[in-house]
Amino acid sequence: MQTPHTPWIRPEPLPGFVETEHLVLRWWQPEDAAALHAAVASDRAALLPWLPWAATTHATIEDSAATIAFFTEKRDLGEDYTMGAFDRTTGEAVGGTGFHRLVPEAEEAECGYWIRGSRQREGLCTEMTRAILTAGFRDWGFRRIHLTCAGGNMGSRGVLAKIGIPQEGCDRQARWIEGVGYDDHLHYGVLAHEWDLDAQAMRVPTE
Repeated sequence: MQTPHTPWIRPEPLPGFVETEHLVLRWWQPEDAAALHAAVASDRAALLPWLPWAATTHATIEDSAATIAFFTEKRDLGEDYTMGAFDRTTGEAVGGTGFHRLVPEAEEAECGYWIRGSRQREGLCTEMTRAILTAGFRDWGFRRIHLTCAGGNMGSRGVLAKIGIPQEGCDRQARWIEGVGYDDHLHYGVLAHEWDLDAQAMRVPTE
């Protein structure tokens, strides 16, 4: 007999803290405004063109403070869960992640991720994404998590390739990227039973 369907309900209290070898993932706090501003403004070019918000947001620390307030409001409403990633040793803000575009009826969320320019190519984005996927299945109770990126974003694609997340689809020439033109929109996804919580990796298929 088929198990009755139960939509996803967010856990209480929210599990918004994850610690990895090099990082701490947690909610952005008002006192993080200067750190968030620095993470974006110190090297906007490293986030572009794939993260268009980097070109226009966080012009000032006050802007970053307003963004953090917006994150908090969305979290309180249960609409979006955006976290900061911080260096475990120094406390420096190094990027962000979280769960977005929730579909409770499908027990699903989208996972996003970014790393500041000065800390790219250190493996931090891969470490962060492994950890947030693990938390999403273990602590948040999602059944499925999906991720997207532009076809030309080789850094983002490289992260997903390292983790082994399967590509599920491609919307050809579906995204307009400023300075690039139309680009493919790639879809990736992983199901809870495919993810090894202990290894923080895709399970090896067995015959």
